[in-house]
Amino acid sequence: MKLGAEMVQRERDAKYSKEALSKWLDDCRILAYVPGRGTWTTAEVHIFATSEGRLDLFDEEHLDRMPNGNWYPGAKPSDAATWAQQLLRFPRTVDNIPSWMWDIFRTEDVTPPIYNPEFNSVDWKNRRRPVTDRGTDFTVEPTIIDPSLEPGVFAKIGKKLFGG
Repeated sequence: MKLGAEMVQRERDAKYSKEALSKWLDDCRILAYVPGRGTWTTAEVHIFATSEGRLDLFDEEHLDRMPNGNWYPGAKPSDAATWAQQLLRFPRTVDNIPSWMWDIFRTEDVTPPIYNPEFNSVDWKNRRRPVTDRGTDFTVEPTIIDPSLEPGVFAKIGKKLFGG
């Protein structure tokens, strides 16, 4: 997948900051986002000195363990709060949240933010914000939802969390 990348000649000893890489990956996530379907969750960046690099995108966490079986520092699997933050920023419909992510939400008893195609919004904790082709629009203050007036979306979330 080519995401607005361009070849740039650099000095052999050029330095790249962690912040610059993080910003670039964030831009790639925004470009890949599709409302309701989401965006990738893990990227592998391959950089080569003598040839074009590659960006591999995945819809699952890719984490390696050390030879002793422990997680590498900073490489522990994400928790429900982290995935909820990701879904708040890049929301998905109930059916587009992968089963492995639902397992994490169920284990930690967390109701995730959900993309609501009827309102083109993300709904969470009785709040709603509009969603654009770049993700949730955080410039708009959330509106309060009365779940008794919109039982359909919340019933679907309950089925995914609690079965049935």
